[in-house]
Amino acid sequence: MLEKLKKGSPAAVTFAAIIACLIWGMPFKLLKVFYNELHISPETFGHAYNGQMLLAVSLRFFLSGCMTLLFARATKNRIFSLKRTQWLHVAIMGLVSTTISYYFFNIGNVNITSSVNASLLGQSGIFFGVMLSPLFFKEERITVWKLLALLLGFCGLFISQLKPGVSVGESFASVSLHGEGFMLIHGIIFAIATMLGKHYTTDLNPFVMTGWNLVIGSVGLGLLGMYMGGRLSALTFTPKAVFLLLVLAAASAIPFSVWYWCTKFMEVGRLSIFKFLVPVSGSIIAVLFGETFTPILGIGLVMVCASIVLINLNFQKEG
Repeated sequence: MLEKLKKGSPAAVTFAAIIACLIWGMPFKLLKVFYNELHISPETFGHAYNGQMLLAVSLRFFLSGCMTLLFARATKNRIFSLKRTQWLHVAIMGLVSTTISYYFFNIGNVNITSSVNASLLGQSGIFFGVMLSPLFFKEERITVWKLLALLLGFCGLFISQLKPGVSVGESFASVSLHGEGFMLIHGIIFAIATMLGKHYTTDLNPFVMTGWNLVIGSVGLGLLGMYMGGRLSALTFTPKAVFLLLVLAAASAIPFSVWYWCTKFMEVGRLSIFKFLVPVSGSIIAVLFGETFTPILGIGLVMVCASIVLINLNFQKEG
């Protein structure tokens, strides 16, 4: 098996890509468990609840960034020898893809009752990326097949909001700006950050870029959390909370490292088909922690996953 990994055999690369996507789906529910273990709740912190939550999660991204930079250093990359323009790029990426994007993600995630639903809405970044890419790249274009795939995906997101036994209006009465709305805003910002990343990583190692992106972004997120009332002194880490923090940090650092290794042996378009596993993983983790999985959520999940596969198959044909 080790020999196959070194050579990057198709089977080994496929397996690694699947593992990366499965890990990416873990945080939707585990973040809520992490906050509960730290006793971060609206009842405990009142108006400072969001700030305390952002401050706690900033530690996750800081550790994740350090893990990624250590990996970059271990693979013979210089992590401090960046040009002035490169430091500017990582700072911009850190603020956009980590500070701003995950401000909306984390607040949105805790305000959506169903982690299955949150994991589905979290994939909106893929759909927004397809819609926005022609604005960033002249060679990108929206085809009829992409439009149909996007329609399928957004219909899946719409259906996932419906609740059994109630009308459409009643189902959407519980939809909020700070929940589902913030998760969709995260999707838009994540799509923009992805476009920026394609420009900025052309002359900088992706591990170094991502590591500093996470470290700088985590500092911004932490400062924002303190501005909103969060306090480091209020964080009481139990052994379980420390374990969850390390797992969540690794859930960002490991998938990226594995994914980058995969891109050395297989085209990104072919690899991206496996991203349909992210909401599948998120749904499985949620159910394992006791959440209800309804037939309506199942239909939404199938439609979103099918949309992701169709979009990436279309990109393969274009390539």
